[in-house]
Amino acid sequence: MTETLDSLKARYPGAVTYKFGNTPELSDILVGLVRAGKKRATCISQHAVDKGEALPVVGRCDIVVDFDEVPQLVTRTLELVPLRFCDMTEEKALMEGEDESLDGWRHQHETYYRRMGIFDPEMQLYWERFEVVEDLVHGAAHD
Repeated sequence: MTETLDSLKARYPGAVTYKFGNTPELSDILVGLVRAGKKRATCISQHAVDKGEALPVVGRCDIVVDFDEVPQLVTRTLELVPLRFCDMTEEKALMEGEDESLDGWRHQHETYYRRMGIFDPEMQLYWERFEVVEDLVHGAAHD
């Protein structure tokens, strides 16, 4: 049984909730990549921050929820790097675990941001490296 958001926020003071992706299907895929240990980084756009999404904070634990708002994971931000889309490096792109190359990352992310109507090659992103602290569904703790 999954723990409630209230009890998680009591255990992880200051935690905010966030989702991976912008559809339930994409979210499930990305959470699966995190669980498999392939995804250890992600990006948030300045546009999302401007619309109210919380910017990660190094050292803070946050709660990943699915599209039904069910808590899935607790992650801790290890690194936060501001960079433009056009300045993404292969090393950082591959840590996101979704693509096999920087070109693949660029193609997939450009498609994603175009679908949202916000793509610009110089758009501001925040690349976040994180670790899994707790898998709330499968019960595995990672410290």
